[in-house]
This record gives sequence, C-alpha cells and structure tokens, in this order.
Amino acid sequence: MSCNRFLVTGARGFIGSWVVRKLVDRKLDVTAFDIDERSDRLALLLSPAELERISFVRGDVNDLGLLENVLRERSITHVIHTAGLQTPDCRAQPIAGAKVNVLGTLTVFEAVKACRDQVSCVVYASSGAVLGADDGHIASALPDGALRNPETLYGVFKTANEQCARIYWQDEKIRSVGLRPPVVYGVGRDKGLTAGTTLAIRAAMLGQAFEIGFSGPANMEYVEDVALCFVASSLKAPEGATVYNMLGEVLTVEDMIGVIEEMFPSSRGNITCLRSRNRMANFVSDAGLQALIGPFHPATYREGAKRTADIYRNLAAAGGP
Repeated sequence: MSCNRFLVTGARGFIGSWVVRKLVDRKLDVTAFDIDERSDRLALLLSPAELERISFVRGDVNDLGLLENVLRERSITHVIHTAGLQTPDCRAQPIAGAKVNVLGTLTVFEAVKACRDQVSCVVYASSGAVLGADDGHIASALPDGALRNPETLYGVFKTANEQCARIYWQDEKIRSVGLRPPVVYGVGRDKGLTAGTTLAIRAAMLGQAFEIGFSGPANMEYVEDVALCFVASSLKAPEGATVYNMLGEVLTVEDMIGVIEEMFPSSRGNITCLRSRNRMANFVSDAGLQALIGPFHPATYREGAKRTADIYRNLAAAGGP
C-alpha cells in the first residue's frame, strides 16, 4: 500500500470528482474535502463500494484551522486543490468569487505551510483564462510563460493564485504545480459558461434541443485526461512554483456540433450555439506539462464525446440520470 495520502478540495465538483476517481483507480488513500454534502457527481463515476473507500470531510476551504487539522490527523502528503467558483459566479458575485478562489487558495497554502514537514506538493487548478482570449494574429502556440492578460474576473483571480504560489515557493519553499485547464467536458459537467459542450451530448442522446452558450474555436480537453494530469503532476512534486498550459484539441463549436450530429443523426438541427466568443486563449503549448509527466496524447473531441455518450447510456440503462 502506498504511503501517499491525498487531500482533494472541491472533491464533489466536476474536475474534483474525476480526480478522486483516478486516485481511487490507483488505490491511493483519498480524503475528499468540500462544503457541499451531495455526492451526485461522484456517484456517477464510482460504485458504492468505491465510495466507501473515501474519507469525506465537509468544510469551507477558508477554514484554516480545519484544513490544518485534516492535514495533520490524516497524515496528508499531497494536496490537489480544485475548489472554486466558476466564471459566471465570479461575474455575478465578485466578492464571493474572490473569497473562494483567491482567499481559499491562500488558506490552502497557509495550511500546507503549517504542515510543510509532511506535505510534498500542492497542485492547484489555475485556468487557461489567465492568458486572455486569442487575438486572431497568433504566429505560434502560447508558452507557459506567455503574458497573462485575463479578460474575466475569474481569470484575474486565477492569475493572483499563480503569483501567490510563486511567493510561497520564494519565501517558504512550498512546492506547487498550477495547471491551466481549458474548456473541460465530460460526465459531471453540469454548470458553468462552457458546460454546454457536455450538456449538448446528453441532449442529443435524449432527442432534446440545446443551445451552446458560445461559438468559434475552443481548446477542448476531456475531463479524464485532465484528472490524470492533476494526479501525475502531484506525484512528480517538482521543485518550484511551476505553472503549465493544458492542451486537448482545438476546434470550433460548430465542428463539435457536427461531431454530435454524426453520433446522433436525429439531433441534426437541434443543437445550436450563440454567436459569442470564448474568452480564453486556445492556441497554447503544453510542452512543459508533457516534459513533467511524460508524453501523453489527450483524447480528441470525437473520442471524448463518444466516451461521454457511452457513460450517459450506461447510466440511463441502470436507471440513473
């Protein structure tokens, strides 16, 4: 049995649930930390027996004392921090967004600072939103160190987290890896500005109409690939406060709709999209992440959409959502 013990914040969220699943798949010790008590997303991915192997702690990511106690009492060695509010929530409730996304991340680092003798690394969810939207004149893929130019409060908050992580390495020698997920899709993605790229697959399967909330190009990465990167980065625990772009497949929403229509011909004409851009850089290089965790090949949207549809079918056949 591995001596690695993981704490996952936001463990009942979309990416957090998949991170928990990948840790359980590897038979690693997992403590799931979330303010939400509902395990709906986890129940889509794990069997009842697998859920029983997880230790659950309900708590606010801003509760420093609780986080410190959990790290100590459960002998946590790795922290994967995915808790946060998404783009629409940060726009509608900017103060709440800052409290969760910025102060919550600071609290995680402070808790790790108090337990630095046992925690080897913090891996946290940044975002492709820190780089801002494509300007239409891109000569080459943006590297990890490209200028941060966020166009949303969500992106600003994530930029602050990257800089805070840098200071915690500079002053406290706390190792961290910030990963910049792009538009992430898959089962469990049920809210947020870009959730339509997932919900449209389920709508097509059910014969329902659906409108995706944006159009144009998007860097699409299947959630299982994203979760694997979080786990692999955590186990590597490199020195420094590194930050890495993530890259799936860049294609237009209109092309995604074409893929969905090929999978479900009866949906032709029922899946549409709004004429508004995705305010996130899409043409990025993931060479740094590939060098850290080893060469890997993320699923294409066609492959990821098929896996998503297959899971939805299996859930429906079992009487699930």
